[in-house]
Amino acid sequence: MKRVMIVMGTRPEALKLCPVVLEMKRRENLAVAVCSTGQHRDMLESTMRVFSVRPDSDLDVMRTGQSTAGVTARILDRVDEVLEADRPDLVLVQGDSATAFASALAAFHRGVPVGHVEAGLRTYQLRSPFPEEFHREAISMLADFHFAPTLTAKTNLIREGKPEKSVFLTGSTVVDALRFTLRQTKATPGWGFPAGARILLFTAHRKESFGEPLRGMFRALRRIVEAHPDVVAVCPLHHHPEVRRTAAEVLEGCERIRVVEPPEIVSFHRLLAGSYLVLTDSGGIQEETTALGIPTLVMRYSTERSEGIRAGCLRLCGSGEHGIVQATGRLLEPDSAEYAAMRRPSRVFGDGRASVRIVNLLEHLLK
Repeated sequence: MKRVMIVMGTRPEALKLCPVVLEMKRRENLAVAVCSTGQHRDMLESTMRVFSVRPDSDLDVMRTGQSTAGVTARILDRVDEVLEADRPDLVLVQGDSATAFASALAAFHRGVPVGHVEAGLRTYQLRSPFPEEFHREAISMLADFHFAPTLTAKTNLIREGKPEKSVFLTGSTVVDALRFTLRQTKATPGWGFPAGARILLFTAHRKESFGEPLRGMFRALRRIVEAHPDVVAVCPLHHHPEVRRTAAEVLEGCERIRVVEPPEIVSFHRLLAGSYLVLTDSGGIQEETTALGIPTLVMRYSTERSEGIRAGCLRLCGSGEHGIVQATGRLLEPDSAEYAAMRRPSRVFGDGRASVRIVNLLEHLLK
């Protein structure tokens, strides 16, 4: 029996890897060990509970005031210890976090093959997003098997010189996860929105936006809500102190902007599905809104998920205050043709069976 170690540390990693864990547990010839780094502990653990997944090892890497370099070095050291003890046949990582990069590097040092879920996403701008673009390009150099969510991602990898026999088109596991969470029947908290209100979901957390760009994003949100009496904004706040400090400075006193703790994933997906419009600088949310057909303005100047733009659901509006206000205003106009054209679900990021394809491939590759 082949042993696969799956490493996760953030909520997006848990969301996109737990469907793979569940599928792997159905196979008789694969053993799976889940390693949690605890990079985003609270959100990570709550998401894992939704899928009834428990870690086999918990590395508890986070320390107060720890730098990006510090947490990366700590993950590298702690994952290496687990690899020495467990000796898996393959390490599976997802995406572009410090957890994914450091775990792939630790496995490479040990000579353990690496599989990369969500491989091949690119902006080809090393500091946008930062440090994620570097992480995913570096992981692609270290990985033995690349599970690309889209044809564009697969093409990127082959163009970069990755052997075609090591690159596989699977779809995105976030669509698998979205289908799983929206089937859950447990009660979620009511938001108590006024009847007829249009819900605008707003998320911002990118490190390259810290400072004046982030402040401008929050100012734009306030201007949008104050200009449209029927709009209620929900703003789940990232845990980073800079995000929280900036939000408090700019949004205080605006009653129709609800600043909330990040909801657990079932509640968040239901909120997302019920939103009229989304403003975000997130990556994974772009895939979720495209699958749901929720018009989304991406508050960045580039995106590694250009498929959603071509599908029509996503639109880049930049991170500047004026650009965000102008783009949002057009979509909030009565009977907006632009809005109607964007409100179309698309399967460009997957059909909900990416996890099955990935595990089928792992069974074959590990023979």
